[in-house]
Amino acid sequence: MRTRTLFIAATLAPTLLSAQSFDATILSYEGLDRTCDGSITPVLRIQNTGGETMTSCDIDILKNGLADNTFNWVLAVPALTGEVRKPALPTITGLQPGDELEFRITTVNTQPDEVSTGNVITRTVQGESVEGDSYRVLVEVRTDGDPQETTWSLKDATGVAVATGGPYTNAEAVERSWVDLDPTACYALRVDDSGGNGMDARALPGYVKVIALGETLIDLDGASFTSSYDDAVRTGADGCAVTQLTNADDATPSCGTQVFLNGTSSIQARAVPGATHYQFQFSYGTYLRRIASSTPTLTLNPWATLPLKPGRIYTVEVRVSFDGGATYCPFGPSCTIRTRYPLAASRDMELADGPVGSGFSLFPNPAEGAVVTLVPESIDGPAQVELIDLTGRVLSQRTVTVTDAVPLSLELDGVTGSGLYLVRLTAGGTSWVERLMVR
Repeated sequence: MRTRTLFIAATLAPTLLSAQSFDATILSYEGLDRTCDGSITPVLRIQNTGGETMTSCDIDILKNGLADNTFNWVLAVPALTGEVRKPALPTITGLQPGDELEFRITTVNTQPDEVSTGNVITRTVQGESVEGDSYRVLVEVRTDGDPQETTWSLKDATGVAVATGGPYTNAEAVERSWVDLDPTACYALRVDDSGGNGMDARALPGYVKVIALGETLIDLDGASFTSSYDDAVRTGADGCAVTQLTNADDATPSCGTQVFLNGTSSIQARAVPGATHYQFQFSYGTYLRRIASSTPTLTLNPWATLPLKPGRIYTVEVRVSFDGGATYCPFGPSCTIRTRYPLAASRDMELADGPVGSGFSLFPNPAEGAVVTLVPESIDGPAQVELIDLTGRVLSQRTVTVTDAVPLSLELDGVTGSGLYLVRLTAGGTSWVERLMVR
């Protein structure tokens, strides 16, 4: 995690409104502390503390002690006594980390400000906003033992909050919020802890992350601050987002689970707002299969084309489309699932399933007649061939002599209808299993 230097500016505000006619007070600085391409648009929160309605205000802007500009602020809506406004000042360019900015109120309604208290506020430039590639960002929060204390906001360059999160209700839980921002713009992240002890770790450490296209732009360790933390990001022009199968941080995890291939099991990707399609990619050795869904959930059926096989561990990745599947974003992080035989099938079938391309192959597959061809791979000698349905019942069994790469006709005895069947070949104490689709 990058080390962040925090700057806390004193708020100079009187507790009582002035008895003078022309007086204004700077209550706080609301803009970015980090530059956007070397620039900052300052935003101040100013209160009319004079007795007269405020229609204008002059504010001097200094950089490193030298005059940079004077902002002649004419209020579109005059401020009555006690009212607060938030003007955006002219953009300051050519800034470097460590530069000091100073803002001074000099006049109210063209008259000299009559009370000097609260007229000046300073800020130190903290650095450049962290740049990402996408304007779709994910704010991920792992709460601590006091989730009700944690809140966050993303504000644009003028200090307007465009997204907020918290307070939370679930302790030591991961909460995710997708936010669509303007492309190539800068935003301030503010994290607050009302308890003043940061996101104090208990069983699990708390954190706040801002992620774009799978890259973590801000990674706040919850133990590294007490009451508040400030940072900033700059968005990219890409409108993509990255997702993955749900894992242990999610309510219903898919990573590492065991699934059946008969329509009774499904896997779940993390939802991405606005996505029209989710494409799931399964790989195992040289095997690669992609299948799309209009929802983050995919039911695992015995597909006719390049079906998954039971008893194997597949690597699964997911990517999303925002244009109906015409184009896809990059794949997110991968994880594995294990495919299983139906519960009624014997355990030894699952354990005996060999690597892709080993043992034997079947064709045609799917089969439409009463006979298929079995081609052994690197197997010679006596062997046993069994045809099994998905309940685990052996439909036929025979002993044959096989020779490497020599085709062998296999009659589909016992097959009474279309569907998925298993063919098991056992030779020399080793078994191989292949799936056979019969139409």
